[in-house]
Amino acid sequence: IYNTVNIRFILFFIFLSVSGFSQNLKVEVRVMDIETFSCFQDSLKKNIQFQHCDDLGCKEIKNFTSALCTDIYTIPEIPGKYRMIITVEGYELEMLDFEVTEQTGDSLDLGEVYLTKKESVSKKEKELDEVTITGMRKRFVVADANKTSYLVKDNDFLSGGSTEDALKKLPGVIRGYGGELTANGKTMAVYIDNSPTGLSSNDLENLLQSLPASSIEKIEIINNPGASYEANTAGGIINIVTNGRALTGLNGSATLNYRFNRNNKISPSVSLNTRIKNVSLQFNGGFNYREWDRESVYNREFTYFTPSVFFSQENKERNYNRFYFFRPSANIKLNDKSNLWINYNFSYANNTVYYTGESNSSNTLVPINLINNSVVGNENTNNEIIVRYKTGLDSLGRNFDITAYYSHFSNNTLNKGLQNNLGTGLYSLSDVDMRYNNFYVKPNFEIPFKKIDLTLNAGGKYSISNSHSLGKYDLLSSIPVSFDNPAYKNSLDFNYDEYQYALYAEATKNIGKLSVTAGLRYENLQYKSRVEQTDRKVNTDLDQLYPSASLLYKISPIVNLNASYRKSISLPSYANLDPNITGYFDQFNTSSGNQYLQPDFYDNYEMSISAFNYLKLSFQYTYSKHISLRSFETEDNSLIVNQTYRNYNGMRSYNIALGIPIPFRLLIKGKNFFKEPMNPDKMSFLYFYGMYNYYKLDDYFYPDKVEPIWFFNFYSQIVLPKDFKLTIFYMFSTDKGYFRVYKANKSFNYSNIELSKTFHNKTWKASFGADNLFNSNRISADMFNHNLNTSFYQENDYRTFYFKLSYNFGRFRNLKKEDNTIINGEKKAEKDQAFPTAPVVR
Repeated sequence: IYNTVNIRFILFFIFLSVSGFSQNLKVEVRVMDIETFSCFQDSLKKNIQFQHCDDLGCKEIKNFTSALCTDIYTIPEIPGKYRMIITVEGYELEMLDFEVTEQTGDSLDLGEVYLTKKESVSKKEKELDEVTITGMRKRFVVADANKTSYLVKDNDFLSGGSTEDALKKLPGVIRGYGGELTANGKTMAVYIDNSPTGLSSNDLENLLQSLPASSIEKIEIINNPGASYEANTAGGIINIVTNGRALTGLNGSATLNYRFNRNNKISPSVSLNTRIKNVSLQFNGGFNYREWDRESVYNREFTYFTPSVFFSQENKERNYNRFYFFRPSANIKLNDKSNLWINYNFSYANNTVYYTGESNSSNTLVPINLINNSVVGNENTNNEIIVRYKTGLDSLGRNFDITAYYSHFSNNTLNKGLQNNLGTGLYSLSDVDMRYNNFYVKPNFEIPFKKIDLTLNAGGKYSISNSHSLGKYDLLSSIPVSFDNPAYKNSLDFNYDEYQYALYAEATKNIGKLSVTAGLRYENLQYKSRVEQTDRKVNTDLDQLYPSASLLYKISPIVNLNASYRKSISLPSYANLDPNITGYFDQFNTSSGNQYLQPDFYDNYEMSISAFNYLKLSFQYTYSKHISLRSFETEDNSLIVNQTYRNYNGMRSYNIALGIPIPFRLLIKGKNFFKEPMNPDKMSFLYFYGMYNYYKLDDYFYPDKVEPIWFFNFYSQIVLPKDFKLTIFYMFSTDKGYFRVYKANKSFNYSNIELSKTFHNKTWKASFGADNLFNSNRISADMFNHNLNTSFYQENDYRTFYFKLSYNFGRFRNLKKEDNTIINGEKKAEKDQAFPTAPVVR
C-alpha cells in the first residue's frame, strides 16, 4: 500500500511546474469627506498605494495619484488578501483591507472610503460614538460560488454571546429531528479553522456554548465543498474561523455568560493574543457548567399483536454538565517565505444524568407499571495537536503547505440502574471504556497559471484511525448488585480500524463575468470492525471518485448567479457503530450502535441567485443511495425496544430557501437609500428567511401522503437611542410534514430577545435577554417501523433568561485613538508579523 501511495503521489504532482503571466483586476473606490458625506473636490490630490498581503506580511505592488472622487485602479489579479492605503494632505491616513478570490471576476467595487481632517481628530472620535462611519461599507455577508460567509467580528447581532448563539441565528441553520446540525435541510460537519473538531455531539455542543463569539472572525456555510475538502462531509461544512490577527502587547477579551431559570448555566471564557517578534500567539480557554432538564414521552403501538399493544413511557432527566477547554496556538515566521502553525486543543468533560422513568401498559397479558431510577456518569478527555507548514516556492505565487494532525479521545460511561415492576426489583450495572486515535497528513500545492488566468490546487491525504471499546455488564439481576464493588457477568469487546488515502486536483478559471471551479477527488477507504471472540466481523474496501464543480456568474455588480454539484460520502460515526450500551436502559428499552451500517453516498446539486449578498433565492436537490438514521426496533412477539441506527435506501430531498432583508430606512427613503453609506451594524432592519423541505425515502413505509415541512425565520435589529440595541429572533416550523423519516405533529419553535449596549469605546458590552420565550422549544414527531409505531415528544429545559458581559482589552481596540506616528510604526513593523493588522477604523 505504501509503495502504491508514493507512486500515485509522484505521478499526480510531476506535471505541476508551469508558470505564466498575470491578468489585471479593476478596483473601483470612492474617496469621501466624513464631514459632508460627499466627494472631495477634484483639485485635491490623493495618493493611493496597493499592497498584496499573505502570511508573510504585506508588500507594495502599485502606487497611484488621483484627483477624482471615483476612480478605477488596475492591479495584477492574484487571489489573496490586499490592502489599500490612502494619504491626503491635511487628512488622517486611511487603510482598506479586501480580498480577491477566484470568483471575484475582472472588477471589484470597494464602495466608499471616508477621510477625517487631522485637526479635528478628537472631535470626530466623539461624534463617531453616535455616527460610527467606517472606512468602507461593512459586508457582514459574503456569498461565493460554493459558500456563504457571515462576519461575526464587529457584528453585534452575532458576536455578543457564545458561538452556539451565533450559529442559531444564521439563516437556515437548525438542529434536525435526529439531533444533527443542518443547514438548509442538509446535515453539516462542524470544522474549526478548517479542521474537524473531533468531538462527540454533546461535547461539541459544550464547546460551542463555551467558545465566545467575540473570538470568532467569521462562520462559513460551505454547501458543496470542493475537491480539496474531505469527501466524508455528508451534506456540507460549517467552518468556524477564529481570530487570527495578533499585535504587539497583550490583547484579547474576557466573557461571562450566565443563564438561569430554575437551573443555572455559567460559561466564563477568555481569548488572548500577542506577538513577540516573529511569533504570534493565541489562546482560547474557558469553562461551561450546565444544569438542565429534559422531558421525553414515548407512546408506542406494537402492531405484531392482535389487538395492538399500547405502551406509554415518560422519562425525566436531570443533567449536570461540566466542560473545560484549553486551545493555545502559535504562528511562527521562519523566514520571508515560510510559516509554521502549531495548535493544541484540549478538552475535559464530566457529565452526570439522573433518570426517572415510568412505563405503563394496560392491555398486555401481564400488566406493566415499571419505575426506573438510574444514574449515568460520563467522563471524557480529548487531545488534539495540529501542525501546519506553509512556504512560498517562488515569486510567481506558487505555494506548498502540509498539515499533520493527531488526536486521542478517551471516554468512560458508567450506568447504575434500579427498576421496580409491580413490586419486583431488578438491578443493572454497565461500564464502558472507549479509546479513539486518529492521525493524518495532508500535503497541498497551490499553483497559479497566470497567463491563462487559471489556478490549480492539488494534494492528498493519508489517514489512520483505530478505536477500541470494552463494555462490562451485569444487567437485570434479581439479586442486589454492588455498585461500589461490581462483579460483572458479561463483556463486549469491540474494535474498529480505518485506513484512507486520497488524491485531488481542483482548478479555477475566470472567463469574463464567469468563474468556474472544477475538481476531482480519489479516495481509497478500508475499514473493518469486529466483536472479539465472535463471528461478528465487517470488512469493507471502497475505491471511489468524487467530482465537484461550481460556477459564479456576475449578472451585474450586485446580482450573482451560483450553481454547484458535488458527490460526497458520509461514513457511520463510531458512536453509531459501537454495539456497547451507553444510553438509557431498562427492562423494555435499550440503546446501542449497529456494527453493520453502510456508508451513505450523496449527490448534491444547488443553484441560487443573490442580490447585495443578502437577498437570496436558492434551490437544492440531494440524492443519497443510503442514509443512516435513528430507528426504534423490536422483534416479533416482543415488547423490548432497541434505539439504534439503520440504513435506509434512496433518499431524495428538495430544499427551496428565500432570504429577504428589509431595512426600515428603505421604506422611508426609497431608492435614495442605496446612495447612502450602508453599515448594517448601525441599521434597523427585519430579515425574513423561509425554507421548504421535502424528503422521501424509497424503502420507508409512509402510512399517509408525504408532505413537505416548512421553516420560517424572522429576526430584527432595532437601533435605540443611547447606543442600545434590541434584537429579536423567532423561528417556527409547520405542524405537519416529514423531516426524513420523522413525521412532525407539533410545530418546532425557537425564540430569542436581547437588549445590549456597549460602553467605553466598545471595550465593554453588556446584554440581557431571554431564550425560548413561549416555552415551545420542543420536538414532537411520529416514526413507523416494523411491528412498531412510535410517537415521541421531547422538551429541553424551559424559558431561560441570561446576562452576558464581555470586556475587550489591548491595543487593537485603541487603534483609532493612536496618532499617525504610532500607526506608521505599526505599518513599518508589518514585514515582521505573520498576519496583517486590521484596517484602521475611524
